[in-house]
Amino acid sequence: MAPEMIFGIVVAVVAVLAFIAWLLPKRQPPEKFFKCSRCKALSRHNNRTIEAWRNNKTKFFCQACHAKWLQSRPPQEREQFSRHSSSGSGCFGVVALFALVPLGCMLLWAYA
Repeated sequence: MAPEMIFGIVVAVVAVLAFIAWLLPKRQPPEKFFKCSRCKALSRHNNRTIEAWRNNKTKFFCQACHAKWLQSRPPQEREQFSRHSSSGSGCFGVVALFALVPLGCMLLWAYA
């Protein structure tokens, strides 16, 4: 078997495994509720706190306390936080890029 064919198979397998990993459910906190670290209110986890939990944070804040904290930040910093919260991680796009670029190079090399 030609080295180009082996490389193509490896790239295809990596792309398929990345797609399967993307489909698997993400980790969730063991509890549905948390105690706000500021006001001590019992609150339900939302996307923001679940993402913080996935990043190994141990202090969580309810929506009201988080909004107060955001208002205390300078406008430039507030804009930065709102931009990051609405964007995805982009991992799938990076994996697809790493899979398609070598494949495209192989095709160009084969037909050149």
